[in-house]
Amino acid sequence: MNNKGFTLVEVLVVVIIIGILASIGIPQFADSIEKAKGAEARSGLGHIQTGEKIYFAEREYYVGSTWADDLDISLSQRYWTFTITTPSSTAFIATATRSGGTRVGQTIWMDQAGTLSGDWEFVY
Repeated sequence: MNNKGFTLVEVLVVVIIIGILASIGIPQFADSIEKAKGAEARSGLGHIQTGEKIYFAEREYYVGSTWADDLDISLSQRYWTFTITTPSSTAFIATATRSGGTRVGQTIWMDQAGTLSGDWEFVY
């Protein structure tokens, strides 16, 4: 008699192997997606920094809370919201805050020198 097919043990081994690969791959994929969303924040912060530098070159001080109007920048980012604070006339801190997902509320900061920091998991 010629039996064709798989035994229950063979099927269980394949299911276990697929489960192990999925448990490793899915979190790695989610982290890759989050890192890609961080590129959106860095891009927005870079636009703000460029606008601030131009504004500073023209007026010799940085702009703070009214930055969207004064800098004429429109950021239509999907995953981040942006704010600017000016601790002094010669310094600014642009902040990108994660607006959704599992890392909502985490932030990335950029100062006038372009230094990045923050509490977002993948800031560096």
